[in-house]
Amino acid sequence: MPKNAETVSILLVSKNPSLIETTREDLAEEKIFNLIGREVTPADLLLTISKTQPDIVLLDFEFQPQPFDLVDEIATKFPACAVVAILTESEMVNLDRVVLSGARAFVKYPYQPRKLVITIKRVMELLERNKISPEESSEPGEVYLNTRNTFTVFSPKGGAGTTTIATNLAISIHNATKADVLLIDGKLAFGHISLFLNLLTANSVIDLIAHAGMLDQQLIRQVVVQHISGIHVLPSPNTITEAQGIVPENLFTVIQGLQQVFPYVIIDGGNSLNDNSVTYMDSSDKILIAFNPDLASMRDVRQFMEISTTLSYDKEKILFLLNLTGRKADVRSEEIEKILNINIFGSIPADDEFALSSLNEGVPMVVKKPRHQISRAYSKIAKALLDNIQAPKAGKGTR
Repeated sequence: MPKNAETVSILLVSKNPSLIETTREDLAEEKIFNLIGREVTPADLLLTISKTQPDIVLLDFEFQPQPFDLVDEIATKFPACAVVAILTESEMVNLDRVVLSGARAFVKYPYQPRKLVITIKRVMELLERNKISPEESSEPGEVYLNTRNTFTVFSPKGGAGTTTIATNLAISIHNATKADVLLIDGKLAFGHISLFLNLLTANSVIDLIAHAGMLDQQLIRQVVVQHISGIHVLPSPNTITEAQGIVPENLFTVIQGLQQVFPYVIIDGGNSLNDNSVTYMDSSDKILIAFNPDLASMRDVRQFMEISTTLSYDKEKILFLLNLTGRKADVRSEEIEKILNINIFGSIPADDEFALSSLNEGVPMVVKKPRHQISRAYSKIAKALLDNIQAPKAGKGTR
């Protein structure tokens, strides 16, 4: 919960009498929650939000025929207000669209015990974290290596190599700092980090999820696996069924626990924008958007940039990595920067043969050939990233 907060004001938007009553009963258990006592209609919703300035809008997705447009409008006009979507079973298939529209979280109705309360608290914790600047989060004179930093590698489009980037970047950061670095396989259902690193282990994030409320350093150290390169790894679940049982609030709690143990946490966020990937990004100090130099990837990056504003991410939080550069048919980086109005933070050259041999052998590129141009590119990106978090407004990257 936000520090020093006395109450959290909540506006419930629903026409369902049963849902309204159940919500009131659930929220009444927490004194910190202040449910705004107003009946809301589609015609006066935006005016009501403007007058009451709630911290949270609990939006029943059956409130009106176009809920996604409504979420987008609320997120755009009232960026300080977080929308939590209330979904029925039939609406759960639209989770990607819920996140894309700008909702900060969702909760399934009928509610599971304490689910609504936990979700709202998690949203407020995330919002409070995003308000804290680097200057506020560290003591004056604190040395760089004593800070805690979390990075999520994400791509709006498949094929951008988030796993390759996250793996090699984690090792490069470890090489540069000699500090403990944790690599998390955030692609819960179809993660491949264990394959990339040739790790044979039954341990996974499930072992921590099961004890999310009771994590300590000893348990964490027992579950994470150390790779020969020196980094620590938290693999994805061993089965899809296990992955499907992971809920964002437990994932968030686990990440918080890991951040207390490891100075650097790198998360492979994959390319699926959903409640879990948003949890990774919310929990991160920097989001590294990986994309290829082609028009389809550029279009998806532009769409992500639009979404990021509804998620209340500062521009300084997002860094762009251009992967697989140097091919004749590629769009030039200068043109990409001009078209998307971005600064490319780092570039990674293409070498399909080297990348494939690295994958097949289970040896990361920066370990297999440290002097290769790709390995040098990762070292430059790691150094630039470390410099960036030490002085976020200094420098534009490695290019």
